[in-house]
Amino acid sequence: MADNYKSKAGTGGRQMQLNLVGLKEGEDTPAVVVTAIGADSKPLYVAEVDQKGFFSLPEEAFKNAHRILIGPKEADAADAGTTVRYRPRQFEELVQRGAVSISPGIWERWRFFVTCVTGTVRLCRRRPWWYYDLLTLAVQPAFKIDAVSTAARSSLTTKESISVLGRAKSLPELIYWPYRCQTICNGTVEVYRRVCCCQPWIIDDPRLPELVRDLEEIVSVIPDLPPIPNPPDPPPYLEQIFLKDGTLDEMAVNANRDLSAIRVLPKRELTEYINARQYLLCRRYSCSVPRLVGHGVINPDGRFNICWRDFPRLLRPFCHEEYAYIVKQTIFGLTFTVYNGVAANIWFRQNDDATLTSYSPLAFSCRDNGEPGSGAYVYLDIIGDTESWNLKTPDATGWDRVAAPAYNDGTVFPSPTPAAAVGANLNRNWGGTLKLNYKFSEDMRNAPVGAKYYRISITEADSSGHPTGARNYLSDGLAWEKSIVTSTGVAIVPVNLGPFPVGEESNLFLIPYDADADWNAGQYHGFLNTNDSRWNDPTKRHLVTLEVFDAAGHRLHPTGTAPTGLLGTATGLPVIETPVPFTFRRRYQDIGDTANVPFAALTHMFWWDNSDLFAQIVNLIKDGLIFNSECLFLGGAPTSTLGIGYRAYHPNEMFQLSHSISWQRGLGSAAGATGTLLGSSSANVGKPPDGPGTSPTNTFAEMLRTDLEPTRKKCAFTVFLTIYSKTTDGDSLGNGGITRTAAFAIDISN
Repeated sequence: MADNYKSKAGTGGRQMQLNLVGLKEGEDTPAVVVTAIGADSKPLYVAEVDQKGFFSLPEEAFKNAHRILIGPKEADAADAGTTVRYRPRQFEELVQRGAVSISPGIWERWRFFVTCVTGTVRLCRRRPWWYYDLLTLAVQPAFKIDAVSTAARSSLTTKESISVLGRAKSLPELIYWPYRCQTICNGTVEVYRRVCCCQPWIIDDPRLPELVRDLEEIVSVIPDLPPIPNPPDPPPYLEQIFLKDGTLDEMAVNANRDLSAIRVLPKRELTEYINARQYLLCRRYSCSVPRLVGHGVINPDGRFNICWRDFPRLLRPFCHEEYAYIVKQTIFGLTFTVYNGVAANIWFRQNDDATLTSYSPLAFSCRDNGEPGSGAYVYLDIIGDTESWNLKTPDATGWDRVAAPAYNDGTVFPSPTPAAAVGANLNRNWGGTLKLNYKFSEDMRNAPVGAKYYRISITEADSSGHPTGARNYLSDGLAWEKSIVTSTGVAIVPVNLGPFPVGEESNLFLIPYDADADWNAGQYHGFLNTNDSRWNDPTKRHLVTLEVFDAAGHRLHPTGTAPTGLLGTATGLPVIETPVPFTFRRRYQDIGDTANVPFAALTHMFWWDNSDLFAQIVNLIKDGLIFNSECLFLGGAPTSTLGIGYRAYHPNEMFQLSHSISWQRGLGSAAGATGTLLGSSSANVGKPPDGPGTSPTNTFAEMLRTDLEPTRKKCAFTVFLTIYSKTTDGDSLGNGGITRTAAFAIDISN
């Protein structure tokens, strides 16, 4: 608004009067302005109408204006749905006749009311494998162009996408893959509104070329599959293609699949397909330009409730209003957009309780430890990103021991039978650094419990599940981050949690309670390096024990349980062990009750194994004869066979996920230029003292594909031997693997 040109009633210029027809004496008068706009729709002069309907405009308004608008004061002057528009000459003629009259059907819509939107903001961290599976699915068409079964077509007309072959799941399953999200409780939310007029799709809909063009533009920038299977970080181009300011763009993710469906489905089924997908039906051509209508802050619980003064709007048939949100966070004076629903085309209706999910690496979230009053308890909650109920641990039989372990106790994602785990991500061994998060309920902080410190120790387990050998304690320094609101936003401050010597004990760490600080989410109580030489024997299982202490360093144990009898680690002297009303618990299911552990400490069994995988291509085998020279040029007949001698194993066969053998001809760019000698096997091959194993074979004709190119009688080849382990740290759910290669040439010379 050009304030330099603002004029008010009775302050100069030509005085005029506005008549709101039907307005009764004493009735509230809406706040109205008369605005002269230029050809660029920008305000030139603005006159406020007083309670008696008087206003004034200078003569220049009639000379320079392109249109004269009358409407509510807080409305957008460019919003044709809330203003009455006049040509300057037309408006001047009305003024000369007396008052400018506005009918009740129009001005009654200028009475403001309150519009509110609500929702929740969360931050969800994904690991690199998830982004690459997303890319794998995004580049896959829903099906090939040639043949589509009736069953496949039927599945595509539903809201769920069909599954594709390979390691990745279907897109809906992948997007909602089990993962942990934290609350974003600091930040601002901007509310945008648009009006969409989305008529249902019809057979031979004229909007089809426009939709195809939009999808083709998206698909044209989606790259090929990543060159390596397990990269350390997500590919940077995903941020530009599938993520907009940390927000997942549903249309971009599904573009390839939707485009293939459009090109294949019969007309009637295509209509059903598009009508089932709002992001295809309502696009930018069907909607008005988004307009900022409100803004507010995120509450401490991660929710927002934003209200603003508004006015009624009349909508045409098949039209509706939608709302999108932009979330910003300010840290150390710098402001970042961590969620952008406008850019990612994520829209909600006004009454929706919106959930805004950010994947932004710039976002920070807050921990929600629950409210006091739910009871005093402790349990192991998370190991990395893996919830502890996925850990198969025997029942505790004492404060420092568990029952005799079954064959897969201590692993994660246990299998119901040994056979079910073959080639599957079940019975997985732990490895790397385990990040341990315990749930200390807020009631543990206050009397009569008064828990202030915790301690984590590791011992080797014997075949009975009892501890054996030395007890070792986590003793590396640990700090947590907390958020402090300042005049320039939010500051992140580290807080040292220990270890501290307290009384007779050492290696004690402070328990962080929500009552003490606004802790950032995603932090851990202990980092257990499974490669530590004190406990890295892969043939042994280990016991991880948690103890709890009060402010004086006295060990606390649940009322009714026996004390541990451990001597003080700092002095070697007997210590005070105090019974107080709390319980140790163990998670054994995703949702529901936890199991009571009636002992003086909490112990779980883990089986970690950081042993290296082994893969070696030992020789080539042509027609049953072994060749192992450095440079090999193998001649033969079209029916000559080729395989490899190889070794592929994990020292513990249960922890090998699979191995496979494939080959590539030349650059691998021609049709039929790749093939498989071994699809997949989970059995150890060639583990000493056994000798190397032999792969299945292909014929020379199968590898050169003389059926496709009869003159192709020789070429160079590369063979790939790849093996994967089941090892996980609970954080990266991908599988570590190695690949070995060998190069050679074959020639059909007979």
